[in-house]
Parts: sequence; C-alpha cells; structure tokens
Amino acid sequence: MGGKNKVTRGKFDMTNELVAAINQHIVEHPLDLFHIPTIRRMITGVRAKSVDPESFEIFENYDSGVIEHTVEYNRDQLLEFAALERPRLLINPLTSIHYINENIDELKILCVGPRTESEIFMLLAAGFKPDNVHGLDLISYSDYVDVGDMHDMPYEDDSFDIVFLGWVIGYSKECQKIADETIRVTKPGGYVAVGVEREPPMKVSEPLHGVTLDGTDFETTNEILALFDGHVHSVPFRHDVHRKMQDKMCHLMVIAELN
Repeated sequence: MGGKNKVTRGKFDMTNELVAAINQHIVEHPLDLFHIPTIRRMITGVRAKSVDPESFEIFENYDSGVIEHTVEYNRDQLLEFAALERPRLLINPLTSIHYINENIDELKILCVGPRTESEIFMLLAAGFKPDNVHGLDLISYSDYVDVGDMHDMPYEDDSFDIVFLGWVIGYSKECQKIADETIRVTKPGGYVAVGVEREPPMKVSEPLHGVTLDGTDFETTNEILALFDGHVHSVPFRHDVHRKMQDKMCHLMVIAELN
C-alpha cells in the first residue's frame, strides 16, 4: 500500500535544491562541519601541516612531575594525528549533563593536553563558543592552545567552568599537583572531566615510538576521584572497566562536579 510514493530506505536523492540548502547552511553555520568526523580530521590535518614542525612552541621549563620523554612522544603523536576521535568518548557524556547542555553558550572550558586542534573542534561542535574554549599543552601550533604545564597552570583562580583532562594525567608522576591546580582554576560548582587508559594487569610496558613512558597508571575511577577528595559535590558520570574486558586495554572516565 502506498508503495509508489514511499521513500526508499538508505537512498538519499541529493537534488540541486537540497545541495543549495546544505551549502547555505554551512555558509551561515560553518562550525557545524566539525560534527562530521571525516571533515573534522581533514581540517585538523590541513591546519597542522600548514605549520613547520620546527616552529612549534614548546614549553621547556616544565615541572619535575612531567614524565621523561613526554614532549618527544606527544610531538610524534601530534604529527601522526593519533587518537583524534578518542576525546568524544568523554565529551559526549559531559555535554549530556543538563546544566552544561542548557548553559553551554556561556561556559568557559579548559582543554588540557589536546595535542592537535581536533579536541578543540569537537568542543566547538558540541556548542562551546570559540572565545570560551582554551587549550593548554607543552606543545602548540595553534592560537587555541596556550603553552604551559598542567602542574602549574598559567591561569587565575576560578577561571573556568569546566576543566577537561582527556588522557593526559597519566603523563605525570605527581597527579595530585594536577588535581590541586584543576581545583584552583575551576569555579565553584564547576566540573572536571578526566579520561585515562587502563592497561591490563601484569602487562609488560613496551617502548612506544622508541621511548618508554613511565607514567601513572589507574585501575578504577575511585583512584581518580581520590585526587579530588574533599572537593567533589557529585559524580554525574563514571565509567570503569567492564567485567568482560578485564584483560584488555580500556578507558576509565569520570566527570565530577566540584564544590
């Protein structure tokens, strides 16, 4: 019944009218392009490759808590555009929090250790305004990313509504310093979002890109939250290792509202 006028599943006719409407929307809302992973990766690559690696800014006077080979390893990872999509695992639940979703136009967010701009572009796609998104890393080629050390953040107290620590605190031997700095620069009632890799127990560390990284490992989100002990008002999201994945590399993620 009605098959003659039925729209066929999976078939999308890109008429000239539809193409024109899409083009007009992109002209008026260019940041929407960042919703498309392929386009986001292309823009990230073109912008990074337009800068001579020798001209990258590197923060030399970093804290003793930064593990050995961090700069060399992450510079290589940046040039290889590694793990570009990983931050979305934590950005998606972060922006699902009702308070953040309702006020995203006004919230200031600090993105620590983004390496490339891909993480920044994901935040823009999520709805954060360009002027409210700031990055911090030991290496930078972008106006979005300040050079500095997460153990001693170059920002005033109560500067940000959200501090996003995506897969970065493992590069430290003194994670408590990072937590203390995060608490300092986060506004009362603000949020901290942390993601780390959790390696299977008894796994022997192997050199990555010719270097061995001797960082801090975490087994559970409780260990991450312990860094913020006494400052956590609530925990709207946490993700520990699934019982069927105990022998695999997995991600630990937690989002906490601070006092």
